[in-house]
Amino acid sequence: MKKPDISKMTLRQKVGQTGMPAPNVVGDGVKRCGGYAEYFKAFPFSGLYCHGNMQDANGNKLETPEALYNELKKAHEEADIPLLVSCDAEYGALALFDNLHRIPTMMSVGAADSKELAYQRSNLWARELKSCGINWPFGPVGDLAGNFFSQGTIRCLSDDPDVVVKLYPDVIHGIQGAGLAATAKHFPSGGKDYRDAHFCSSKNYVSLEEWNKTSRKVWQAAVDAGVDSFMVGHSAFLAVDPSYARGKVARPASASKKVLDILRVEMNFDGVIVTDAVSMKGVAAAFEHEDVYIECFNAGNDIILFCHDDYIDVMEKAVLDGRVTMERLDESVRRVLALKEKLGLFDKIERGPDLSEEENKIFDEVNYEIACQALTLINNENNMIPFDPAKVKSATIIALAPHAPFVDELQSMVKVLENRGIKTNLINRLRSKEELKQISETNDIIIYACYLAQSQPIGYSFYSKSEDLNTLFHGLSYGASKSVVVSFGAPSIYYNYFEEADAYINAYSGDAGTMKAFVDGILGDFEFTGKSPVKLRPEFK
Repeated sequence: MKKPDISKMTLRQKVGQTGMPAPNVVGDGVKRCGGYAEYFKAFPFSGLYCHGNMQDANGNKLETPEALYNELKKAHEEADIPLLVSCDAEYGALALFDNLHRIPTMMSVGAADSKELAYQRSNLWARELKSCGINWPFGPVGDLAGNFFSQGTIRCLSDDPDVVVKLYPDVIHGIQGAGLAATAKHFPSGGKDYRDAHFCSSKNYVSLEEWNKTSRKVWQAAVDAGVDSFMVGHSAFLAVDPSYARGKVARPASASKKVLDILRVEMNFDGVIVTDAVSMKGVAAAFEHEDVYIECFNAGNDIILFCHDDYIDVMEKAVLDGRVTMERLDESVRRVLALKEKLGLFDKIERGPDLSEEENKIFDEVNYEIACQALTLINNENNMIPFDPAKVKSATIIALAPHAPFVDELQSMVKVLENRGIKTNLINRLRSKEELKQISETNDIIIYACYLAQSQPIGYSFYSKSEDLNTLFHGLSYGASKSVVVSFGAPSIYYNYFEEADAYINAYSGDAGTMKAFVDGILGDFEFTGKSPVKLRPEFK
């Protein structure tokens, strides 16, 4: 397929290249039109976003990477312009298919503090995504972990810009070395506001002077590393653009030309800029529906993410009546086509190969090594850890997690313990102190396995369900001297709930490699060397 000549493209084709529809929009459209190829013929969007429940036109789930690729291949071949295929898979390709890898989080990478491991983990992750037909993942996250209470902390490498600047380019190079386009996000960052722009109009209150010393260094490192694209967040950056939309809503960064000009002009980035999802309240509350498209596009974004089918009609009209100039449109189309050309989409489109048995083994080893270097021993009263393996015959794991799938994932820890000859029981939360007393009397180790993370469940990094609060209330009242608390999610669990624990570990990630490393570590197979990539306590001013 030949790269289109912009001067010969129709207005509808041009506009379509600057929009990427929401997953439900694509799903409905595919069923309505009879297939992916037919939908993208009718609506020539830049591409689509993939998730873990992709279906064909008949509503049948696409069960394998090959099945997904085959559906998309026809769309690539029959569309006037081949498609960018994106996803959010920050925890690994198992976000698409559950037989693929879950990977250590970015915060694990930050705690491990290894450039080589940062590259290897990201490269293998990207190659696995490529086998699913993905060519443009939305990541890696470059935000600093600016607020202690933020729900997205483990998506970040660190709250220290020097740590991020050191490791971030290797993560980017790992992704792009596999032939995918990396996406640095979420420029210019949300600052120290703990609120979630999915649900409210959040604000970056950081001064420009502080931002220049911190976040700017990170984003410039991404530009200098040759990152292919940036995603812009919605949190208003008041130090740069204090204006208001509709007279009362602080202008989102994604709709601010002043903010995007920092990236485009001052930092000299000429790759693709995509908005975060425009369905998020952080931008949707600032404008009327159709104005969201126009405001974000005129601010300098090249692709408007998660638009509706009406996007093409709205933007065509805006170009024809002068609210969007043809010059501005052509700028973005040029960048989008250049990205597609770099990805080889105008050549023969082929599915990336599955990882071989040996490569899967290497992937597991990399994930395990990251975990070993990342695990951070915070409390260790009376040198309780390591436990003497010869004296440990039985253990109970108490799950403290409102995210049900995590409890299932703890089975991997059970297997590791039992493979070491330790009889292990897993329970989902405590009901009473009496129950804990019995557990204490019949076990050599009690493990409180905690998990809170963004969208797992949706909300902030606090426990709120009554079952979890009961566990917190009763926990450690018996058997404290044989209990170890571990957070496989937010590191703030330590300060918020378990400062008094005799033994406490931050593990940052719930993947199988991390759970194995945790067991091996507490039984003395290696020394804990990980250093916390974030402050362990909030700053109150």
